[in-house]
Amino acid sequence: MSATSGTADIVVIGGGIFGLSLARELAERARRRIVLIERRHLGAGASSRNVTRVRAMQLTPELARLAIACQEKHARLDRELGTATLFWRPGYALVLYDDEEMEIMGRANAMLRREFGLRTELLDRRGTLERVPVLEGGALPVGALYHRDAAVHHDSVVIAYRRALSARGVDVREHTEVTGLLVAGKHVEGVATPTGEIRAPVVVNATGAWSRTISAMAGLDVPNTPLRREAMVTEAVKPIMDTMVTFYRPLEGWFHQTLRGEVVMGVTDPAETPGITLSSSAEFPVRTARHVLAKAPGLAGLHVVRQWAGMYDVTPDRKPTVGPVAARPGLVQMSGCNGRGFLLGPKLGELLAAWLDTGRQPDLLAGFEADRFAEGAPSVPVVADYYAGYRQK
Repeated sequence: MSATSGTADIVVIGGGIFGLSLARELAERARRRIVLIERRHLGAGASSRNVTRVRAMQLTPELARLAIACQEKHARLDRELGTATLFWRPGYALVLYDDEEMEIMGRANAMLRREFGLRTELLDRRGTLERVPVLEGGALPVGALYHRDAAVHHDSVVIAYRRALSARGVDVREHTEVTGLLVAGKHVEGVATPTGEIRAPVVVNATGAWSRTISAMAGLDVPNTPLRREAMVTEAVKPIMDTMVTFYRPLEGWFHQTLRGEVVMGVTDPAETPGITLSSSAEFPVRTARHVLAKAPGLAGLHVVRQWAGMYDVTPDRKPTVGPVAARPGLVQMSGCNGRGFLLGPKLGELLAAWLDTGRQPDLLAGFEADRFAEGAPSVPVVADYYAGYRQK
């Protein structure tokens, strides 16, 4: 039996963007006993292993509604936290390479403009090459869906949250691993760590790709699946592009230039095996160079200086999982980033804090409930057709 190390009103497990934002929002609502537990250092997981695109342009109405609110939160986050987050709007282009993609994105464009008033543009080939001239000389695109979307810098955001938590007196415990949940009957009543137990009426699972592991400690079999995504970055060079690019054919890939002049890029492995790994592969830079240069040969000659891997926490419907778990009173889920963790985190923290404080589910979280999947529901993290995971009804 471990020694008791204290009590709290809420224990938040996970020191990434989800956990940081929730702890800060709870502290703003005058909850005095908040303990944030992180097994390594703050931001050590996916929150420091991503490229922090925060795009409002999404493929379904449900996700678009949430993403627009999340981007608006990012736009004011530096003022809320009192520290610069390096929010900027370079613009974003989903570059398309066949007629089916144009049809899919044509419907998405109409939805985004009609339902949300976004000033998206469905560009033809000529318009795409004018907007993204770095594509000249590469595989000819059919068109692109464009919006003046945004990005931030992950380190700046994490530092801003760290300072905010310190100012609010939140008990942050880094390099502390949760070894178990304290469960009485079906009720979750706290956490166990190597240094002792922390009793709390509310425990929040905000661990990203590790969310399934924490859920299992409560006896829950959730369909969240960890999936590796790799990235690499070149040396800094003079400005050569001002739009972030993503493409899905023939493989999912992306590239853009940062504020510091580096070019970050990645192309996924279609045979990626689900599971947690933060090591990048020898095949990754070869695959990425081959497919990115086929689209943008003008990037040839840049020197790659670093590569890394981060994790997606993937749900079957590609939507986040947020809220109390009816089958395990006391446990709250804040997971399922599906590659959008940095976009979603600050606003989800605000919404979930309001829910926990008032007992009322915010309208923006409708459809993202933690109980929407049946116990033992199958995981479907990888599909041959990217768009199949986001089909509009």
